[in-house]
Amino acid sequence: MNVATPVRPRHSPCIGVCKLDEQSGFCLGCARTGDEIAAWASLDESGRNAIWQKLPDRLTALAVRIRLMPWTGDEILDWVAGTIMERRGTWVTGMPGAIAEFPCQPARSVSVSTGPDFIVGRADDALFRLRATDRLRAFAFDGDGPIVLGQSRARLDESKPEHFTALGTDQNAIDADHRGQALFDFGLGRRFSRFCIRTGNAEFADRLNALAGLSWREVFAKAGAQILAESPTRVVASNLARIEVFSAIPPPGGRSPEGAHTHFLPQFFASGEEIPAALALPDYAAPVAVFYPGNPPE
Repeated sequence: MNVATPVRPRHSPCIGVCKLDEQSGFCLGCARTGDEIAAWASLDESGRNAIWQKLPDRLTALAVRIRLMPWTGDEILDWVAGTIMERRGTWVTGMPGAIAEFPCQPARSVSVSTGPDFIVGRADDALFRLRATDRLRAFAFDGDGPIVLGQSRARLDESKPEHFTALGTDQNAIDADHRGQALFDFGLGRRFSRFCIRTGNAEFADRLNALAGLSWREVFAKAGAQILAESPTRVVASNLARIEVFSAIPPPGGRSPEGAHTHFLPQFFASGEEIPAALALPDYAAPVAVFYPGNPPE
């Protein structure tokens, strides 16, 4: 007997900006009328979808820059698969100054595999995985600009290391072959993402284990040359997204490779931002990953 997969319900358009425009009568956050907001909880899916269809034109008239998309988690996974297979842009995870990029431009050889609640993008130099939950949301910026995936902060574990930390074997690795390798968090202290390195070299892992508890600056002072020479896998992850980059780390002053790569740029850490200010999400949402049509800004 085949059991149908439950359809995720259509979420509310609310982004936490709850103020009606005096002239139009539309909410300045979601573009619904007061009556539509009051009736939302009692509407069926058809009624909710009818309201969602009215919102784009209203948001344009209100000049609202950030727009919550109506997509459910399943629809987001389908859309993400399309961006990869149709080679429309670049996926990014991480924080300002410490990011990983998974490019899917026309010249790239990429593929996609899917599971019941996740999608994996594959290339020779990187892997990208996104998981979907009922709390995953998509936010569009500036028309054809970036789209940021976010999730509700409610019940989200926001604790991340603030010092170089040995995390043990990488049981969350995208491919099973890598789950016995040692994973180390640089301890950048962000709430919603982490920048790690992973190695299957036991001698190198022992060297890194000896550095646990130090700041990232002390780690680079003591072992930066060895890290550069070893060029371990970089693992940059949020709660629902992960990019693993296998390409070589360029030398100081060198250029990043054309394909997948990471940036570790301490000059951008001082702001403490979780995401570039221009792509800031509503207060209730934590960043998961960013899609840049074309190439991301350097």
